[in-house]
Amino acid sequence: MKLSSSVFSALCLLIELLGIALFLRGFFPLPIKSALSSKSKLSDLPAEPVLGSSPNSTRVPPPLFNRVVIVLIDALREDFVFGPSGKRFMPYTRNIVESGSSHSFTAKARPPTVTMPRIKALTTGSIPGFIDVVMNLNSQALLEDNLLWQAKNAGKRIIFYGDDTWVRLFPKHFLEYDGTTSFFVS
Repeated sequence: MKLSSSVFSALCLLIELLGIALFLRGFFPLPIKSALSSKSKLSDLPAEPVLGSSPNSTRVPPPLFNRVVIVLIDALREDFVFGPSGKRFMPYTRNIVESGSSHSFTAKARPPTVTMPRIKALTTGSIPGFIDVVMNLNSQALLEDNLLWQAKNAGKRIIFYGDDTWVRLFPKHFLEYDGTTSFFVS
């Protein structure tokens, strides 16, 4: 059985279009509707193993701290705080870390780094898609379950100062805020 050249060309074109569509679907994934519409609740927690008593998943454990302050400094080199010249560059930060009254965490990011996908990863715990890089300059409200929504829902006061990308991602989450444009770097 011999295929005519026009049928063969049409078949090749169809396979090519299918390949492009499959590539674009994988490279720019669409958000999953169920993840966007649902937020986690205390009742979603799995029951604790029963060890002679009733499960305690209906009670929220008492907080370990009265107040949490998260200081996130983008592009801060680790050696400016923890290196030999840390006492000169950031004496207060170095002192509270060394005294044990705070905890530090250093994240290793690989280039290219873009603000909005990194914020999304930090607050939701999910891996951002490639489309987030494109959406970086026009960030819209983050509808997925996230750390700030959970804190606001628990009645916590959230005060924010910094990059206005956070304000665009989390509108109405902050009691007080001052967003500075990403392009204003001094």
